[in-house]
Amino acid sequence: MARQQPVDPEPNRLLKVWRRVLERRLRTRLRAKVAIEIHDNTHTMLTFQRHRALFRLRLHHMFLAAPDEVIQALADFVRHGDGDASMRLDKFIERNKAYIRRLSPAKMRKRLRLEPVGRHHDLGRIFERLNERYFQRRISAAITYGPAPRVKGPRKSIKMGSYSADSKVIRIHPALDQPVVPRYFVEWIVFHEMLHHVYRTRRGEDGRRCVHPPEFIQHERRFHDYKRAQAWEDENLDLLLRARIES
Repeated sequence: MARQQPVDPEPNRLLKVWRRVLERRLRTRLRAKVAIEIHDNTHTMLTFQRHRALFRLRLHHMFLAAPDEVIQALADFVRHGDGDASMRLDKFIERNKAYIRRLSPAKMRKRLRLEPVGRHHDLGRIFERLNERYFQRRISAAITYGPAPRVKGPRKSIKMGSYSADSKVIRIHPALDQPVVPRYFVEWIVFHEMLHHVYRTRRGEDGRRCVHPPEFIQHERRFHDYKRAQAWEDENLDLLLRARIES
């Protein structure tokens, strides 16, 4: 018997079509493979990673029908980190901010699976103690171990933590949940991400995004084991890169 293939609801089908068109538009400019994920975040409009010849981008849906000059700016920013392209993208986002759907961080967190308790380090307890010691319990955020990115072969880099201004969630790389990783080092990474809740990304004098402004760096040095944590990272980075993460 012939079976009818399931048909995507119209909005989802159209989204896939527009996404493929956008991938094709970027592919011709980057001259490389492009994979795009469309989202509806409220703060971070675009992020990207490069895996050899593949560019992976997460873009707000406002980019789906962006004009050619914006797509070119996006390609220039992704390929070279071009400052002028970054400013053109910011102007485009500002003009289209009406398309940004406002969801409360609490509602966004309900969609996430939070797992702060690891086998060796309890991120929830670490967060609470740091919040009390350094921030008078003013940091209103959640924390969890994030999923380990799938990589083929040995890692060449590792992003040990991240902070989402949209959901107010701190994610810590599961490679840190090992008995050989000292607690003070995990605390430092958590403290660093908590500072992102306090100091938001802004533009420097050269027009580029400044993720770690001077006051951020100055504040980070107040961490009680700052130098020891830095020294441990310098001596043990290979250990983290080689960590095998169990799913």
